Amino acid sequence: FVIAPLDGPASIAAPVEWGNYELVVEAADGSYTASSVEFYAGWYVPADAAETPDTLTVALDKDAYRPGDTAQVRIEPRADGVALVTVLSNRLIDMKAVPVTAGENVIELPVTDDWGAGAYVTASVIRPLSEDAGRAPTRALGLSYAPVDPGTRKLSAAFEVAPEADPRGPLPVALKVDGAEGAEVFATIAAVDLGILNLTAFDSPDPEGHYFGQQKLGIGIRDLYGRLIDGRTGAMGQVRSGGDAAAGMKMQSPPPTEELVAYFSGPLTVGMDGYARTEFDLPSFNGTVRLMAVAWSETAVGQAETDVLVRDPVVVTASVPRFLAPGDTARILLEIVHATGPSGRMGLDVTATGLDLGAAPSGLDLADKGKAAITVPVTAPAAEGLAAIRVALTTPDGKQLIKDLTIPVQANDPETARQTRFDLAAGQSFTLDQNVFAGLLPGSGRATLAAGPIARFNAPGLLASLDRYPYGCTEQLTSKALPLLYFEQVASAMGSAPDGDIRKRVEESIAEILINQSSNGSFGLWYPGTGDLWLDAYVTDFLSRAKRQGYDLPDTAFRNALDNLRNQINYAPDFDAGGGAYAYALMVLAREGAAAMGDLRYYADVKADAFDTPIASAQLGAALASYGDQRRADQMFAQAARQLSQRGFDEGRLWRSDYGTGLRDAAAVLTLAAEAGSNAVDAETLGNDVASVMAGQRLSTQEASWALLATNALIDRPGAEGFTVNGAAVDGPMVRVLDADAATPQVIANTTSRDTTVTLTTFGIPTEPEPAGGKGYSIERSYFTLDGEPADIAQVQQGARLVAVIEVTPHDGTEARLIVDDPLPAGFETDNPSLLRAGDIAALDWLETADTRMTEFRQERFLAAVDWASERPFRLAYILRAITPGTFRHPAASVEDMYRPDYRARTAVGQVTVTE
Repeated sequence: FVIAPLDGPASIAAPVEWGNYELVVEAADGSYTASSVEFYAGWYVPADAAETPDTLTVALDKDAYRPGDTAQVRIEPRADGVALVTVLSNRLIDMKAVPVTAGENVIELPVTDDWGAGAYVTASVIRPLSEDAGRAPTRALGLSYAPVDPGTRKLSAAFEVAPEADPRGPLPVALKVDGAEGAEVFATIAAVDLGILNLTAFDSPDPEGHYFGQQKLGIGIRDLYGRLIDGRTGAMGQVRSGGDAAAGMKMQSPPPTEELVAYFSGPLTVGMDGYARTEFDLPSFNGTVRLMAVAWSETAVGQAETDVLVRDPVVVTASVPRFLAPGDTARILLEIVHATGPSGRMGLDVTATGLDLGAAPSGLDLADKGKAAITVPVTAPAAEGLAAIRVALTTPDGKQLIKDLTIPVQANDPETARQTRFDLAAGQSFTLDQNVFAGLLPGSGRATLAAGPIARFNAPGLLASLDRYPYGCTEQLTSKALPLLYFEQVASAMGSAPDGDIRKRVEESIAEILINQSSNGSFGLWYPGTGDLWLDAYVTDFLSRAKRQGYDLPDTAFRNALDNLRNQINYAPDFDAGGGAYAYALMVLAREGAAAMGDLRYYADVKADAFDTPIASAQLGAALASYGDQRRADQMFAQAARQLSQRGFDEGRLWRSDYGTGLRDAAAVLTLAAEAGSNAVDAETLGNDVASVMAGQRLSTQEASWALLATNALIDRPGAEGFTVNGAAVDGPMVRVLDADAATPQVIANTTSRDTTVTLTTFGIPTEPEPAGGKGYSIERSYFTLDGEPADIAQVQQGARLVAVIEVTPHDGTEARLIVDDPLPAGFETDNPSLLRAGDIAALDWLETADTRMTEFRQERFLAAVDWASERPFRLAYILRAITPGTFRHPAASVEDMYRPDYRARTAVGQVTVTE
């Protein structure tokens, strides 16, 4: 074709048949110029569809079909044979056998309602063995997906919104929805910072793709190709197949220094005009906001998304430390860029609450499209709290642009707990005020006070300690949530959940725990896994108790958890020792009516000695009591009491697969005997022993949780009768809480005629940190360059990357579940290995590190869980980067046996300086 010069586009036309083409355009005169484009005609197949002889090209004539259409399937076998064509989804929809010849063959298939939202079309062509032709048998297989147009089941939704918006003002949003045909339609609209979506790898909701998109083939394909192999040569046929998958990047973001843009409208009703409208109040934000909508009716779904640019005429970007420790000094960096509007002299006012600011200019000159950078020194106060910075910029036309920033001031040093028990005589009073925080860092303290029955095991203090426990494996999550099932009134009085909504907190814990459930119903410690029956029973025990307390549980998850316990019991080998996990599983199953009574009696009569821990004996007793066999139940509880008296509470540093100690077992025996109504255990004596031991040591999550369950099982009244606080009678449990910022003292008076024991527990960070040292372990922290050369972290250049190496030395070979916690100075951040593998230490061939059960890179610390059973030291390492100039407190690194927390060690506290 020759095309004469034209002012606009030109069209050409030429007949084409099926195949790939290239269109080339060349200049006919002047300097040589050429351009080309490739395209295909006919039906599409992947470019590599015929790279192997056992892969058959299968193509369809349309991108999508409607019921009643006829799909034309094109296949191109390499030889004559018979094609078996099938239509599949999660079942067989259609199948036909068609003779085919080498080359192009077109097969027609009727599209029916059975195709649903789409179906897979497969073709298998078989060429038989031919001795005369000297050829071996072959089979070629191909597959293609045929989408079906959803038609009226798809709603058309689109946003009608301005492409740009101003910060600190309303963002009106209108969503137009078509295709409802008079039906009632609802919609939800979300407005989220695009940066947040990128960091979290969040894709916009796609209900159309969920309901009408391509689904995984839900049927297996089997053939007898192996029988076609030439038996004379024994040559094995080969069929190559494969696939790939992409996982979204995961990372933890630090707490925000500015208000996040993440808003959700909730359900909206689409009006008769086809519009759903809402409005979002934007903060001081500059960036892109993505609007995402989901629309639905009884018969159709749809979605929409669009981006809105939000910016000031002059954009102020602030770089601030993500947190500061008390006494730290740093700087904030303000980058000011002119975007639109008048330029020239800009007024600037920087103020702070809770921080000491250095000198800042009162204004600056900014040219059109110009940029300026200003640094302002900041010093953190001696007390913890949430500091605020306000940056106010006034443009030449008088418009004031305000940016509010928050910086948490927090000491990352380990928290200590102090417990005091004393008698409050009849008629006397005690003043709960700031004096109880003596020796603690200002702002870090919190105190609980309890009297009456709940003070015996210090229920409020235990609830507070579990609430403040910083780690979160499945056992620990369960231990924190389990007592809340019974102490809602106490926890609400303590303010352990926003607005006292303890039920919501338990529901959130259930959801978080179920994340670690595998498809077979078992639970992993840090992620879905198998192999720990005791943990499975413990979590299922919590779920069972929660269900009895009226909590809604996902039926499938709970049923799978019970089925997992039942299966493990049914397939349990014969055992003469170590029956603890089986006893716990039997107890949970018996509560749900799913245990075999014959099994329980057999274990109690024949295998009682195999349950060789007090908690195991008590759990089997509880299982028998659930079925009304009190005689055998009392027999097992009596065995548990004997085992407690023989072992004592200090059983040494034994590795226990049930996460327990002697103290935990004693609390569990108390709990289960009381719940089962058994008198085989002297509850008063054992309770006093437990309370005495608890008062002198740090408790694990297991010990604290079971002590709280024992409190619930033993108390029969709130215990606040006759007490007043500031002259007012106490209603409910006698629990008081004092926060570090509370200004009003609380005067607790005992107006009864009897003396009452009061328990006071104070949590906080000591003003004088503990020296380096420990019990059972030693820990050292050192730093290196990426090449393995020793480095000094006391003074580091901004932007420098260092390798932190933590070495833990056990004092003996006791096996333990350890947690290593290394808090960062405020001016540093970890290089997250999940982010482009920048922090991956695998490339550091000079460094050998231990295997971990879990590693976590938080914004203010590095955490790792290690199971270790050797006298040899082990090392852990991660990469960190200096990001903010200043002088910062360097908290101590620590190692702790999670289930015997008295065995722990720490490094010294230091100070680091980051220079520009």
